[in-house]
Order: sequence, then structure tokens, then C-alpha cells
Amino acid sequence: MICYKQRSLQFPITTVCPGEKNCYKKQWSGHRGTIIERGCGCPSVKKGIEINCCTTDKCNR
Repeated sequence: MICYKQRSLQFPITTVCPGEKNCYKKQWSGHRGTIIERGCGCPSVKKGIEINCCTTDKCNR
């Protein structure tokens, strides 16, 4: 699986995720505005955080 990886204000890069079947994109509102995180897997999230998990290469754009 190939996913985009990104933390907050960084530019998204692609990464290979051995053994993973999902990519995710999650976002929430913070004191600096909307915060976006992308990566491998499909983590559980706290209330108030929106997450979208997907199952194809680079699907978390």
C-alpha cells in the first residue's frame, strides 16, 4: 500500500506501508485553523475528529 503521509503544515509525501490495507486522512479544528494528518492504517479517533479511511494506493490525497 502506498499512502500520503503528512503532519499538519508539512507538505504531503508518499510512503510505502508494508502490511497495511488502508490509508487515512483525518482533520479537526485547532487554534491555528483546520489541521490535517495523513498516513498508513485506519486509527481510531477521539470525538470531534473527522477521519476518512480508504483502500487503494494514494487514496488519502
